[in-house]
Amino acid sequence: MNPVLAGILAAIPLSLLGILYMLLRGRALVQVLQTESPEAGDMTTNQWFILMFGALALAPFLLGILSGLIFRWLGNPPLFMGIALGAATLFTILAWVSRTPMPGEKTVMNWLVALDFGLLMPFLTQI
Repeated sequence: MNPVLAGILAAIPLSLLGILYMLLRGRALVQVLQTESPEAGDMTTNQWFILMFGALALAPFLLGILSGLIFRWLGNPPLFMGIALGAATLFTILAWVSRTPMPGEKTVMNWLVALDFGLLMPFLTQI
């Protein structure tokens, strides 16, 4: 299968998880973003919610296309898996060291993205 198509297909579970996350924890995320982000400006809570809902629903597809292009460029599934898991480890360490808000949730999302694209995409390209 074409790696870009595999990336788009691998993005479907992440998009569904993003939608589920926003339905369950979206208001808490919006409150943290409004209080921690001075660039929020005059955005209302509903505007923030719609923005984050759209971002978490659609960004996985952009990541899928990008990871498909990277996978095609690398051409080596073990190397691609190593890069995905290594990036998740580094981003997780960065989330905890930099003391950003909600580091536990960022850690979970980092590993979900790495496992989804790092393991599912190479499997889908073999089909």
